[in-house]
Amino acid sequence: MKTSILILIVVGLTMGCTEDSAPQFEIGSGFEIYLTVKPYAQNETIDYSKINFDTLQLESTPMLRYNDLKRYDRLTHKLTLNISHDALALNEAGVRGRMFVVTLDKIPVYVGFKWRVISSIPPSWVYIEEPYAELDHLSDNEIVIGVPSNIADPRLDQRIVSRLKADGKIN
Repeated sequence: MKTSILILIVVGLTMGCTEDSAPQFEIGSGFEIYLTVKPYAQNETIDYSKINFDTLQLESTPMLRYNDLKRYDRLTHKLTLNISHDALALNEAGVRGRMFVVTLDKIPVYVGFKWRVISSIPPSWVYIEEPYAELDHLSDNEIVIGVPSNIADPRLDQRIVSRLKADGKIN
């Protein structure tokens, strides 16, 4: 009888420890992307590397939770998600984008902009462009964080890279 119970416990624990049972993180943990409460658009005269994060109020719920992030490719900055990229509503931005803030454990690291795939103005700062399968060949659960070549790239901040490595989410 004791052996049967022990076998059931071991089998139950083994079944519960599958590859799909990734750790769950609370809101405010890890790499997250928040929209600002005020829908700021990109302004080419602002140096966003010097933004005062204290002046930005973030929405209470992130646009992208750490639980939604499956993999981050540090060479291409492609994010593979556990959700559809449609859930991010990237198309809900004007021609000059819609500001978001990348945080690590709720601490702001850098800003960027949601960007419509069809816009008469090209982004001049970090952006996540609305995926369009015929142009970018991304799967339904992929997005890319882009950056123009003429700015200092904030995407590989060492704090972010270290955390993603520690949690097994980076290539």
